[in-house]
Amino acid sequence: MERRQFAAVALIAVVLVSGFGIFRWRTSAAVPKTEEVQTSKVETGVVAPTLAVTGYVSSVDRREINSSGSGPVLEVLATVGETVSAGESLVKLEKGTPGQTVNIAYAELTSARGGLQKVLDAKASDDEIAAQEEAVDEAEAEYSRSVDNRYSTIIYSPIAGTVIAVNAQIGDEPGGGSSSGSAGGAQSSGLITVADLSRLQVEAAIDQADISKVAIGQPVEVALDALPNEKFDGQVSAIDPVPSTNQNVVTYTVYVSIDELDPGMRLGMSADLEIALDKHEDVLFVPNVAIRTRANGQFVSKMVDGEPTEVAVKTGLVAGDRTEIVSGLREGDDIVLQSFTATGNQGATGGGSPFGGGFGRGFGGPRR
Repeated sequence: MERRQFAAVALIAVVLVSGFGIFRWRTSAAVPKTEEVQTSKVETGVVAPTLAVTGYVSSVDRREINSSGSGPVLEVLATVGETVSAGESLVKLEKGTPGQTVNIAYAELTSARGGLQKVLDAKASDDEIAAQEEAVDEAEAEYSRSVDNRYSTIIYSPIAGTVIAVNAQIGDEPGGGSSSGSAGGAQSSGLITVADLSRLQVEAAIDQADISKVAIGQPVEVALDALPNEKFDGQVSAIDPVPSTNQNVVTYTVYVSIDELDPGMRLGMSADLEIALDKHEDVLFVPNVAIRTRANGQFVSKMVDGEPTEVAVKTGLVAGDRTEIVSGLREGDDIVLQSFTATGNQGATGGGSPFGGGFGRGFGGPRR
C-alpha cells in the first residue's frame, strides 16, 4: 500500500515538472528578439598622428680629437670636466726617434764649438774665425730646432667646450690608448673628446619602418626622466642618411633641437619623444572601431530611419583611436560601433529541450 502511494506521488511530480518545462519553453520561444546597436556621432576636430620613441641628450658639437703622429704620448694636458678654449693645448706627442735627432744636433754643435776653439788657439785669420763662428751659430740653431721639434704634434682643441673623455695616457701610441676617464659614461675613440655643453640636443634611433614618416622641421615634444615635471618643445633638425644595424634591426638616427634648454639638462639623460607626423584641423572623424575594411574599400554602418545602413567612406589620417573621414559622412551622422541581439526576457533560455539542462541522474536524483 505504501509503495503504491509513493509511486502515485512520484507520477504527479513528474507531470507537474514536465508541464512547467513545456510552459517555460513555449513562453521563452515566444519572446521577440531585437537587434541592439551601440552608436556614436560623426564629430569635427583635430586628427594629429604622432610617433613615440625614446632617445637621449647629446651635444650638437662634439669632437673626438686624434693625431696622425706615430710617436707615443709625452704629456696629457687636459682632464675630464675641464673647460677649454678653442686652440688650447690638450696633448703632446713625441717623435718616432726624438733622442737620435737631438743627439745628432748636439754632436754637430759640439764639433762646431771645438772647431772654433781650434782656430782661436791657432790664431787663424779673421776670415777663418768668422767662418767657424758662423758654423757654430748654424749648429746652435739646428740644435734649438731639434729640441723644439721634439714634439711631432701638439694637439689643440678645435672648439671651446668641456672635456668629456680622455683616452690618452703617457706612453700610449695614438689610437691605442685606454680610457682614463669620461663624463657621464661618454664613449669615445679619440685621444681627447670635447663637447659644447651649451648646445644640447636629443638623439633618437628610428626604425626603418617608421623613418619615411619623419621629416626635418616636424614639431617634437620632449620629456626627460630626470625632469619629470617639464615638457620641452623642439623640432627635427637632421636625419642621419646612413643607417645603423644591430642584431638585424635597421635604424636611422634623428636629431631634435630644443627650443629652450633647461639648466638641469645633462649629457646622456634619457628622453621620451613624441614626433608630430601630421595634423589636420576641423576635419570629420569617427572612432577606429567603426571602420570596416574589405577588398573593395572601407565602409561604415550609418543609422538611416532607425536601421543600420552600410555606406562607403574615404578615410584620411589615423591618430590614436580616431580616423579622419574625407568623404561619405556628415557631421552629426549616427554610426554603428557594434551590434548585438537582445530579448525581452533576459532570463529566458532559448531553443533546445523544454526541460533546459535536465534533472541530473534520473527524475529522482542520485540513487542511494
